[in-house]
Formats: sequence, structure tokens, C-alpha cells
Amino acid sequence: MSHFCPSIVSKVKGGIATENDILQTLYCRYYNSAYLYCLALCGKKELAEDLVAEAFVKAYLSLPDEIPSFQYWLFRVCKNLWIDYLRKEKRLTSDEDIPYVADTDTPELQYLKKERNLCLWNAMRSLSPTDREIVTMYYFSGIPLQEIARLLGKSYVAVRQRLTRLRQTLKLRMEEQGYDI
Repeated sequence: MSHFCPSIVSKVKGGIATENDILQTLYCRYYNSAYLYCLALCGKKELAEDLVAEAFVKAYLSLPDEIPSFQYWLFRVCKNLWIDYLRKEKRLTSDEDIPYVADTDTPELQYLKKERNLCLWNAMRSLSPTDREIVTMYYFSGIPLQEIARLLGKSYVAVRQRLTRLRQTLKLRMEEQGYDI
């Protein structure tokens, strides 16, 4: 429990708060970033919601002592659940088989009302799943590059260079869609 806000831990130890209170606090704090991450992985609103809900419980119940932050652990659990889902549904044999999610007129697109966000969303959807994951974790979830590198099993320099290239790629794709950056 040492990874959580000290005030929450002291409330649990003092009998003021319960384990459910901690889970609820973590859910409120990290739901949006976990949801965006899962949405970037799967491209389906309902599936992303299901993955996040299951991931919170699994991440909380299996949190090891050596994990630097709950968010880091939560994202690892989300990705593992996504891969498990793909293996179950598509009988995938490796991470390389993760499919590209095609652009379709979905409720997510209706949610993105501003033209720039829609243009960025379309550009991001054209990225590979791993590239989309890096952009989502860094820009939308605010995870530092060092943690992203650790999560992906890559070096800090490799992730930093990849992110630089991804920014250039996104800029070009947005310009191709008629958005002047």
C-alpha cells in the first residue's frame, strides 16, 4: 500500500477508510488516462470501458511493491488485458499480430467535435498500435518517457527518438488532411 497517497493509507490504517475507498480514489484519479489509453489500443468505446473496469481491480489486487507508480502498473495491466482479449477473440499468437483498427464512423468520432481533434484522431488512427500507445501515454496520460520506456521494454533514448519521429509523422498526416500546423 505504500504506493498510494499517504493520507489515504493513514485513513485505512486508522479505520476511517476502506479498501473500497482507496480503489474509488484511484479510479477517480486515473480513469480518464486509462480510458484514453485503452481506447487508443482497441478503438472501441465499450471495449475500452470494459478493459479499464477490469484493469482497475486486477491492478489494485496484484500491485507489487517494486512498481514505481499505480498508473504505470495500471497501464501494464490494461495492455495485458487487451492482448488477452485479442488472443481470445482472434487467436493471436504474438504481439506483432495486433490488428490495425480501421477508421469508421463511430461514437468516438462524434465525441470529437473540434476539427483539430478530429484531424489529430484520424492521424493517430493511422499509426501502428505501439506508436499510438507511445503518443497516448505521453501526451494524453502525462506519463514520463522513462516510465514509457520501462513499460514497453525499450531504452529511454529509443522512446524519445520514436516520439520525435511520431510528432513529425502526425504533423505530415494532419497537413495531408488539410490542417495547417
